[in-house]
Amino acid sequence: MAGEWSALLPLKASSDLFRQVSMKSISHLFLKMWHWTGRHAYMVATILFVVFGGFLDPNSYYHRFLLMEEIRHLEDEVQHWKDLYQEDTRLLQELNEKPNAMERLARERYFMKRPNEDIFIIK
Repeated sequence: MAGEWSALLPLKASSDLFRQVSMKSISHLFLKMWHWTGRHAYMVATILFVVFGGFLDPNSYYHRFLLMEEIRHLEDEVQHWKDLYQEDTRLLQELNEKPNAMERLARERYFMKRPNEDIFIIK
C-alpha cells in the first residue's frame, strides 16, 4: 500500500503547482484587464451604454424599432378598413337613392340572374 500512495504523491504535488501557476496567471490577467479598463474608461462606458441601451433594455432601440414596424402595419390596416368603410357607405347611399341599384349589385357581386337568363363569367 505504501507503494500506491507514493505513486500518487507526485501527481498531487504537481496539481498543487498547477493551481499555484494557474492562480498567478489568472490574477495577473485580471490585473492587466483592470489596468486596461482604467486607461480606457470612456470607451468601456460607451460600449456598455450602446449594448445596454441598444439591445438589453426593455426600452431599447431594437424594441422601439419593432414597435414602430408594428405601428406602421396597424396604420396600414386602419387605412384599409377606412377605405372599405367609405366604399360600403357609398354603395349603401347608392342603394337608397336608385331603385335599380339593388338588381345591379346582385348581378355584379353575387352573380344572380333572372329565371330565363344564362350568365357567362369571364375573368
